[in-house]
Amino acid sequence: MLGFVLTGPFESRPDDTFGIVGSYIQLGPREVDFLRASRAAAGGTDPVHNAESIFEINYGYKVARGIKVSPNIQYVLDPDNILRPGAAHQSKDILAFGVRLSVELGAVLGFPVWR
Repeated sequence: MLGFVLTGPFESRPDDTFGIVGSYIQLGPREVDFLRASRAAAGGTDPVHNAESIFEINYGYKVARGIKVSPNIQYVLDPDNILRPGAAHQSKDILAFGVRLSVELGAVLGFPVWR
């Protein structure tokens, strides 16, 4: 995994964040063999990729003290089928959009925060 987070990307938004991250996941030979056998049992002939790459861009927008909304975009290259080992076909690349809501309860209640 490699990435960076920039805090205060704009002078007017010092508590916001902007991040880019990339991850590379390699499957072991036993996992690849299991997925290959599961796919063959389901009647599929697609190859099983032994690696997956994930790229993400996100922005953290501070809504109020202790509350941040973070929309993100992810692109998954050569996704594995670990969650659906019996799938007959290899999944296509994935473009996903998401949003995360982070609430720091202590900050919302007025307790001191540590930067």
